[in-house]
Amino acid sequence: MKKNLTLLLLITVSTAFSQQLVKTLALPLGKKTNVFQVVDDEKKQLVLFFNNNEGVKTVRLNENFEITDSISGNRPYDEYDDIIGYSVSNNKYYSYWASSNSKKIAYQCYDFENRKIDFKTYELEFVKEKPIEKITVNNIFYLVTILKNTSILNFYVFKDGQMEKKTIDLSDKTFLTWETAKTNLWELVNHLTEFQPTLSFQNILNETPASLTFSANKKKAYVKGNHLIFTFDENKKFTQVLNFDLNNFTVAQKLYSQPYVQETEFGGVESNSFMLDDKIVQMKLNSDIMQLSVKDLEGTELKTFEAVAENEIPFKNSEIIQENGKIKNTRILENSNQLLRKIYNLNPSISCYSQSDRIYLTLGSVSLPQNNNAIMYGGLIGGFTGALIGAAISSNYSINNLSSYEKRKVVYINCLFDSNFNHVDGKLKKLAFDQLRAFADDNDYFVTQTVFQLNSSLYYGGYNNEKRNYSFYKFND
Repeated sequence: MKKNLTLLLLITVSTAFSQQLVKTLALPLGKKTNVFQVVDDEKKQLVLFFNNNEGVKTVRLNENFEITDSISGNRPYDEYDDIIGYSVSNNKYYSYWASSNSKKIAYQCYDFENRKIDFKTYELEFVKEKPIEKITVNNIFYLVTILKNTSILNFYVFKDGQMEKKTIDLSDKTFLTWETAKTNLWELVNHLTEFQPTLSFQNILNETPASLTFSANKKKAYVKGNHLIFTFDENKKFTQVLNFDLNNFTVAQKLYSQPYVQETEFGGVESNSFMLDDKIVQMKLNSDIMQLSVKDLEGTELKTFEAVAENEIPFKNSEIIQENGKIKNTRILENSNQLLRKIYNLNPSISCYSQSDRIYLTLGSVSLPQNNNAIMYGGLIGGFTGALIGAAISSNYSINNLSSYEKRKVVYINCLFDSNFNHVDGKLKKLAFDQLRAFADDNDYFVTQTVFQLNSSLYYGGYNNEKRNYSFYKFND
């Protein structure tokens, strides 16, 4: 109880002093308004797209959060469910909308210089193909589909108001099922778990540190330069990786062996991985022991770490923390065996984030959403939630990341390493995103929220319905 009260006090004090109010704007918004943002680092400006049933209001702000321009227009037809992505070209901002099956794509082009909004639709003639990924990379929007029962991918590229289709045939590649049987890419992508639905990847982007909910998914997508990287961890012996070069639409395949952990008489093993810059971190465990392996992208093992149930974990820089839906609902676990048992029994996850020559690693597990329907629907609830998060566009990535622990039990430790993955002793510095999470938890009256980075600082925006204004808060590591 004493540890719980101390932790709650530290969270309260940190929340009170970690944020800086930078701007409040009189900006009346309608009910049930959604928002996504485009950060233009080159011009040091921010564009916010507010949309509801009445229409779309697009606001452009400078780095001081002063409104420099705005354009309002109609919302696309009802058949277009929501904004799924964006692209930017020559001071024109494109928002892309999709029908429920993604066969119809529409864009709205906001031309601030000429004060006009253009609208165009595309009808995609899917022939036995299904969408698996929607993402913006370097201001170009990509819709990726796969042909049923094959290893053939189609990349629909949206740039400068035009669409181009690129096909990548991976039929000559070998893929492995969770049972290590040879298969095609369709079977790998179409694999269903209670945590992640079929035909989806969880985007892992650099905007904010990925939550354990995001990184617990076994099919993930990363962006590195102008490369799109898919990772697969359903197989507990290997992490399978596909690295797509978006400059020429070639692909490189790589297989990374998971560290060895023996199966016990009480059950098998669990595994997952996380990519950070030019390294991949893999975890494998049973209920008594966990192995971590850090490899370069060539597959050379650089570091290994071990956690054993009966011993103190030598590489942790925090207590063992368990959250139950909210940061305020937090308790401290005493023993390493509690952590290993909960990681093994839930959905194991590892997340890394680099800042100022330090690597911040969070290791733990996350449950399915805890609600009244969880028992009734089981995997459907977890799968549907995963589908919503996995399909999140990069502009909504951070706000989905922020709320991804809601209604879930999350158990974790925080660890600190230098840039070469040597463990660093001492108290772990609180990251800006952790400060932001605590602030948002304390100020849950804000709606139409947004989270983004600008000029190396992290910002949170929220709308106050009572005061009818929109405020921006700044957080720094």
